[in-house]
Amino acid sequence: MQFTTTLAAAVLAFTTGINAIPSPIPQVTLKIFNDKSGANAEATIPADGTPYHISDLFAGSAIDSGANGIFGTSALLTHFQDTTKCQLVNLNVPSWIIDLDGRAKNFVDLDGDNTQPIEKWLNGFTFHCEKAF
Repeated sequence: MQFTTTLAAAVLAFTTGINAIPSPIPQVTLKIFNDKSGANAEATIPADGTPYHISDLFAGSAIDSGANGIFGTSALLTHFQDTTKCQLVNLNVPSWIIDLDGRAKNFVDLDGDNTQPIEKWLNGFTFHCEKAF
C-alpha cells in the first residue's frame, strides 16, 4: 500500500513538473514582396512580442535598395502557428498599423490598393509577433 502511495505521489510530482516546463518560443517568418521589381526576401523572428526594425531585418536583402531603403508592395507570413498574432507598425505614422495573424490574415497588400503594385518605403516600420493563447 505504501509503495502505491509513493508511486502515485511520484507520478503526480512528475506530471506537475512537466506542466511547469516552459514551451519554446515559436518562430515566425515574414516574406516581403516588391511586385514592381520582382524581388522578395524573408526574415524570421521569435514570437515573443519584441519589435524588430524592418530596416535591420531586411538589410542587404533583395528588397533593400541601398541608400534609398527597403521597399515592398505586400507581405506574407510564411512560417507561423495558427495562434500567431503579428503587427507591422509604422513609427512615423502612429495610426498606420497592419495586423497579420495565423488564422484569417496572413497576407497583406501594403498600400491597400490591390489593383496595382505601389511600393511602400518600409524603413520606418517595426515587426513583432506574439503567440496568442
